[in-house]
Amino acid sequence: MILTAIDSNLDEIDDITKYHVETVRLNSDDLNKRILRVTTDHGNDYGIRLTSESETLRNGSIFFVDDHNILVIAVRSEEMIIIKPSTMDEMGEIAHLLGNTHKPVVVEDGKIVLEVDPTVVDLLNKKDIDYEIKKIKLKKALKHVDLSHEH
Repeated sequence: MILTAIDSNLDEIDDITKYHVETVRLNSDDLNKRILRVTTDHGNDYGIRLTSESETLRNGSIFFVDDHNILVIAVRSEEMIIIKPSTMDEMGEIAHLLGNTHKPVVVEDGKIVLEVDPTVVDLLNKKDIDYEIKKIKLKKALKHVDLSHEH
């Protein structure tokens, strides 16, 4: 079966117990993909081919297979660098510094999150920037800054 549109998210389902839930575990970089072949925790194979350009897989994305069965996307925990700037000025300086490394990041809840990279760790240490390395599940995929624009 090929699934072409995300139907919901776990946050939006009131009573998950009324469904038969199958789960697929993905790495965070798989969330950027539009076409995937996945195998669930029950051994069933599905194809995912997102047809809408505006849709993006997230931790907790749900596909309704039928009225009773759903497929849930779960993101594996991965070691990430988490930086919590204390001021807006510090956020700007860190963003500029990381932008020069061309690493994909996620910025949410006042934190900058990126994959562990020895070069970035060395840079953060040299600049005396406070950070932690922690195993977390990303809600959405890391992304590079997109400076292109549409006409």
